[in-house]
Amino acid sequence: MPGYVRLFAIHILLAVIALAVMAGFSLRRSATDQVIHLIEQHNASLAQGYANIVWKKHHDAIAPLLASDAAGLQSSPAGAQFAEDSLHYFQQMPLVRANIYSASGALLLTINTGGADRLVGSAVSPDAAFVAAHIQGGEITSHLLPDVAVQTEPHAALVQSVAPIRTSAADILAGKAPEGAVEIISDMTSLKDELERFQFYLTGGIIGASVILMTMMGTALFTSSRRAEAIIARQHETNLDLQTAVAEAQAENRDKSQFLANVSHELRTPLNAIIGFSDVIKNEIMPKISDQKYHGYINDIHAAGVHLLSLINDILDYSKAEAGKLELEASEVNATKLIQGCLRLMAPRAESGKVKLEETLPREEIVLVTDSKKFKQILLNLLSNAVKFTPAGGKVSVTGWHNLAEDTFSFEVKDTGIGIAPKDISRAMSPFGQVDNSLKRKYEGTGLGLPLTKKFVELMDGTFTIESEPNVGTTIVFTLPRQIKERDGVV
Repeated sequence: MPGYVRLFAIHILLAVIALAVMAGFSLRRSATDQVIHLIEQHNASLAQGYANIVWKKHHDAIAPLLASDAAGLQSSPAGAQFAEDSLHYFQQMPLVRANIYSASGALLLTINTGGADRLVGSAVSPDAAFVAAHIQGGEITSHLLPDVAVQTEPHAALVQSVAPIRTSAADILAGKAPEGAVEIISDMTSLKDELERFQFYLTGGIIGASVILMTMMGTALFTSSRRAEAIIARQHETNLDLQTAVAEAQAENRDKSQFLANVSHELRTPLNAIIGFSDVIKNEIMPKISDQKYHGYINDIHAAGVHLLSLINDILDYSKAEAGKLELEASEVNATKLIQGCLRLMAPRAESGKVKLEETLPREEIVLVTDSKKFKQILLNLLSNAVKFTPAGGKVSVTGWHNLAEDTFSFEVKDTGIGIAPKDISRAMSPFGQVDNSLKRKYEGTGLGLPLTKKFVELMDGTFTIESEPNVGTTIVFTLPRQIKERDGVV
């Protein structure tokens, strides 16, 4: 980050920290004032209740004794009863201490509502000057007493309130001098701690948010300072991407052209056989030919026609699958018997190529609901490829198993053939790509076998994976669910 940007960010951050601290103290002070006001209202209610319930009840009896000290008041029966009722009244309240004064300011009673040592380390009144100044006041007055020892709390926060005692509503309205005063001390230590925590969290939150904001702003400034360079770099990358896209499009176009040439070549081969042998039979070019040779020609014509139909079916099936118009016929399929049948069909070709066929299937028959024709076509495509690309002395194996956790069935076709380099697998799986796409290649075919097989597996709600290594072999695993999903295109 440039130096001027860093310096600007530091100054902004310091200013924000100062504002956050000021805001925290301001909010704490405002909240403290509000709490004191609420406590004052509560204490005013307590004082008025005391005046109406206790003071009014005993006023006439203790009036002659109000000028005496506290000891003289409590030594008389009337004073003792007055003290007992006062203690009973205030002990029910969540207070630290309550003091009762006469109109002249003499202390009549001291009541520690939390026990004798509830308020320790101070005089009877924590702030006697405050009481003396407001004992003749017209209304209740309160203030905060910080750092007062309350039992095990050496720095408690207490609110001291002085409320006048008037028993008559007329005296209150007329503003008559009070008959006495009540000093009430309330504990707001827990509230003070909560406010301090709130101030800490608020300040920390503001500072944290500011740091994040400053970081974002610094990043934005840094980014903007590099924007021109980034635009040029992106433009260069865009040009490279365009060149790559053009090259890929040209390569795909070449693949399509080569695919059409391969397909034309593959179609022409069985057509030439069909036309050639049928011409021999039709025109009787060889009149002395034996019935056995004619029968052989007919077999060759039939085999070429079947091969031609297979090629055309592959092209049509892939076109339908790409267009989403390929229908599936779901039925109960005994996969075990179907696999064994496909292996029997491939046995003659494997024997002629001196390739060994093996199968490893569970003892219990594998039964699933899927498209039996497509399942058979998948197996035949994979087995045909495996046998075709496996040299003499090699092996092709088929394995099946049940995935209990997912309730699916997996089938593996593995060969020890020529294999495919990992970089060429994606090409082999594309519809217009072949690893060897020359017309003089050793192995014939349109190249649609693997892409079409993968498409069939995916249409049947399955997954298809291929692993291969040159001169080691190829392993293909496809997994199908126990039952194909019901949807459009599934009969």
